Formats: sequence, structure tokens, C-alpha cells
Amino acid sequence: MKDNMKKMVSDHTAMKSWHETAAKTAAEQMQDHVKAAAWHSSQVDIIKGMINEVPLDPEKKTSGIPAAGSASTPTSGAGKTSPTKEVPLDPKTVKKGDLVEMLSQHEEQFGKFDMPVEDIASFLLAE
Repeated sequence: MKDNMKKMVSDHTAMKSWHETAAKTAAEQMQDHVKAAAWHSSQVDIIKGMINEVPLDPEKKTSGIPAAGSASTPTSGAGKTSPTKEVPLDPKTVKKGDLVEMLSQHEEQFGKFDMPVEDIASFLLAE
């Protein structure tokens, strides 16, 4: 009987250790999941910001490039306004030079891309 009691104590001690290890692992995994969820949340915020900045119409994009001869001069105290024109985004009809010009103007307004605009245009036009 004494041997059975020692065996039960040994089994319970082993199971206690197993549960403690499992709990520690679960806590670490929980922290990893919380960090991952926060990262995904930040990505959602970034994407929502892009949606507000870039129209997602696959056929047309409103561009801040004024149509020829239609640029207006802002009056004092008024916000800067620029007429827009519709720019087709079909790779079969967009000229690389026009796309490079649009991307260059975008860089001037919002900052440099991570790669040259020529490379971006080639990629977008699948050249």
C-alpha cells in the first residue's frame, strides 16, 4: 500500500510539472498572439488610410494632374485646388511615359518611392 501511495505522489508531481510547463507555454503563445493581433490591427489602419487616399476604381483613377490649360490660380486665403482628369489604368492603353510622369509627380507631392519610377512603371505595365 505504501508503494502505491508513493507511485500516486510521483504521478501527481509529474502531472503538476507537465501542467506548469503547458501553462507557461500557453502564456508565451498568448503573448505572441496578442502581439500578432496588434500588428494586424496596425496593418488594417494603414490599409484604411490608403483606401481614403487612393480611389480603388480598377478602370479609372482621379489624378491630381491638371488637364492641359485648366490649372487654376488659388486666391489668397483659399485652399489649393487643382482640376482633375480621368486617367485610364488599362495597361494596354497607358503609355509608359505618361505613367512615369504621373509617378514622378506623385513622388514630388508625397515623397520618394522605394524604387525608381521607371522600374515601377515597367512592373505595372508588365514589361
